[in-house]
Amino acid sequence: MVLMSVGAPEKVIPKPTGETKAKGYKLVGTAYDVVCEFTVTKGKTFHPAKITASAKDDFWVKLCFAGEDISIEYYVSAGVPFTDWFPWDWNPCVGDGFKKVQLKAKSETSATATVYGEICGEEA
Repeated sequence: MVLMSVGAPEKVIPKPTGETKAKGYKLVGTAYDVVCEFTVTKGKTFHPAKITASAKDDFWVKLCFAGEDISIEYYVSAGVPFTDWFPWDWNPCVGDGFKKVQLKAKSETSATATVYGEICGEEA
């Protein structure tokens, strides 16, 4: 087998890039509440890349856009950091300057839980 080089290799950039768009924390109860959010720019499309969430207590987390769930509900065990990655063009979020991407969470028990979260992705 002969390998041939035709010049310098091209730079490969995976899509979507993982730029942090929002992060925060929230003391949540048994109803879903917003941990972090951001507004998608008018005329742009946000492509989710990754969400992360963690808490010292068991909790549920999901990703939403314009008030609708765009991910499943994830059950996260206490003290275990949670991360999910999304491929390019998975549930693209088209902005109008008002619609928000939100990471929402709720406690698994009747007690409250402080949930830390982050939304990463790319606007194009």
